Amino acid sequence: MMYPVRGTEGSTVLCVNKMEADLTGFNIDAPRWDQRTFLGRVKHFLNITDPRTVFVSEQELDWAKMMVEKSRMGVVPPGTQVEQLLYAKKLYDSAFHPDTGEKMNVIGRMSFQLPGGMIITGFMLQFYRTMPAVIFWQWVNQSFNALVNYTNRNAASPISVRKRRPWWAAGCPLPLWLRLTVSISP
Repeated sequence: MMYPVRGTEGSTVLCVNKMEADLTGFNIDAPRWDQRTFLGRVKHFLNITDPRTVFVSEQELDWAKMMVEKSRMGVVPPGTQVEQLLYAKKLYDSAFHPDTGEKMNVIGRMSFQLPGGMIITGFMLQFYRTMPAVIFWQWVNQSFNALVNYTNRNAASPISVRKRRPWWAAGCPLPLWLRLTVSISP
């Protein structure tokens, strides 16, 4: 049976099985799914925000970075399979910043947004009865969101800490005001 594998500039390379392919025309930076369609963009986003990538070891992330960089240079180790390169690209896209190439903080990665947000939301729903608890969990939530936004920022245009601080501080008073307004309304 022949399986299609995406090559350069949208071309398709046929291979005998999914694991064997001619990697001479393989472009690791070519989108795996058609980015002109909604479904293609959703598949791409789900691929790089997969929460399972949070549990990958540092050595495996370093391997993924090395494989992506070697593939970009056209020097792929012999015996490398297409699926290995696609997995390396998935790990690279989920863990390394697209502008700087630096490894991102685990808590700030988009792949941690779902589990991290669920944990914080669970605590916010559980501990809402006292004002100190509401203040604390709003602060934790705002700090987590600020970290995710900072980690995934556009590093090509830097923003100073002085400009970031007011936005982080402004996120806590609104929920507290809403909590007070709702609790004293008839």
